Amino acid sequence: MVWIPTEDHGNQKPDKQTRKFMQLHKIVVEGSFGHLYRLHLPYEDPIHNAIEPKDFWDPVSARTFVWRLQVNDEKWLRILCAAGYLPDRHVNKVELRGAAIKLLVLDIINIYPLTHLRGFVQRAHYLNIDAPHGVQYHFIPSTLLAVQELPEVRFFKSEPESATQFIEQLALTDEQLADVICDLPLPFGLKSPERTTRITGLVHAMCNGDVAVVVERPNRVPPRKKGPEDLPVEYYTPKPYTLGPHEEPGYEPPVNPHSGLHNQEALTPDFNTSVESFKTTRQVDMKNLSPEDAAAAEALDEQGWKEKKVRQILKSGDNFTETHYQTGDKIYGFNTAGRARKLDNSAYLLDEASMSDVKEKYFRQGHWDKEGIKGYLALPCFNQASTIDVMEVTKPTTGIQSTIGKATELLRYDGADGYTTGTMGKIMSGGGRQITLDTSVLKLLPGK
Repeated sequence: MVWIPTEDHGNQKPDKQTRKFMQLHKIVVEGSFGHLYRLHLPYEDPIHNAIEPKDFWDPVSARTFVWRLQVNDEKWLRILCAAGYLPDRHVNKVELRGAAIKLLVLDIINIYPLTHLRGFVQRAHYLNIDAPHGVQYHFIPSTLLAVQELPEVRFFKSEPESATQFIEQLALTDEQLADVICDLPLPFGLKSPERTTRITGLVHAMCNGDVAVVVERPNRVPPRKKGPEDLPVEYYTPKPYTLGPHEEPGYEPPVNPHSGLHNQEALTPDFNTSVESFKTTRQVDMKNLSPEDAAAAEALDEQGWKEKKVRQILKSGDNFTETHYQTGDKIYGFNTAGRARKLDNSAYLLDEASMSDVKEKYFRQGHWDKEGIKGYLALPCFNQASTIDVMEVTKPTTGIQSTIGKATELLRYDGADGYTTGTMGKIMSGGGRQITLDTSVLKLLPGK
């Protein structure tokens, strides 16, 4: 018999080979009337959080959907195994599909309609539209993000004025507008040759979230500043400038610390846009924790963290280990300049080793690459990484270290001159190491 999971049982994590296969071979299946769908399985890279999966509110709707999919028994068997559930190879088609229905209802498998695809044909190129300062835009169907990751994407959900203003600023010719409209999955009536109707239809699709805009920025070196950015930490000094590749073997050109919106001092992130959308991608069932997670949860509880915060910490990373600290050890936390740190809510910090790791990767020629730090530490948008808080351990203690996982958010940056980027999606890969301590043994040191 096939094993059908319940809320009281966890799924088995696929091995590395299976996970690699899942990341390289996205599963696209065909349903009724030629409609195509992306099946998103556990442990796959997350899909952009602005794209919502199909909702199955009860087993009846899931059953109807599953039985209409053009998927044979062998492929269902492979899908279930990749999802972490290992049925007997001799089960019948009803049992296989019954297990799939259960996984859909439990949101273990998610379904994303691919409205921009027909017959597995995807447009290879969307019209690039030139804008000032070497920036290029192109419009895409939002569902493209279910099968492809793109670094910078703008959404205009429920923002008709911003969408209209954006299109007007592009000053599209009639030919360009026709090409843009042709690429997008708009109703036939909105592809009228009349320019006003076309623009109205495009704005409507952008506000519904059916159409997004990809932003491509040039790799440009900004003018040299008068002096290096000075983050208030006495323990870090700028590295000397390298004069050329002949000076040392294995020389690599320095990473440009000014690329990326988080590095632009003239732009301020809008807190209200990101505060409700920041999400970690790791799933945690507090009633069915792995032995590793259970041990970490117990240690965090002993540190005094409430259950809600423990769950947040477990979702933020994995590979939990205990690390011992002595009196006088330094602990660090990136922050926004002028924003006071609340020690009793500081659950995501860095020790000397993890801070040195961040510095090695993102401190170049006297400047911190704040955009890189944001991605590596999965920082929320309101944390501008423009200052570093330094803390000191006041008595021996044990901290819980973990590897930071992926996170996503919607964000917007605004300039003092009225410029705004509009709402965009952001995927932060994580990968750094964070530390959680009993904050009662920490003392915040005065800034330098």
